Amino acid sequence: MALNPFASVAVIIFVFLFGVITVTLLGVVAYSLLKMQQQVDRLTTLAEPLANKVSTTLDEVQRVTVTVGDRADTILERSEHLTDHVATRIEQTSSIIQSSVTSPLIKVSSLVNGIIAALSSYQRSSAAGSKK
Repeated sequence: MALNPFASVAVIIFVFLFGVITVTLLGVVAYSLLKMQQQVDRLTTLAEPLANKVSTTLDEVQRVTVTVGDRADTILERSEHLTDHVATRIEQTSSIIQSSVTSPLIKVSSLVNGIIAALSSYQRSSAAGSKK
């Protein structure tokens, strides 16, 4: 099957144009990829100092957090010791007050009971002596 010369030329022109368009599109894609790689490199260059600064800041935050945690533990331990010490002092004070107030009150109460018993005994003996 033979094509007429006009159809042959048209097919050759079509294939040539298709090839040119394909090569042009491939060149545009390659150029776009190259530009994108340059942008990524530029952004990476800009981001590295920020990433380092963030890393340094996070290290500092972690150090401060550990320091604050240690100080809080120290404060809690001291508070617990102080609370125990105050409780001991309160118990000692209570014991001193109890012994210094209660003991004399018991002695006075015993003395009063003794006086009442003596008066009662005296009244009974006086009453028994007057009936005779």
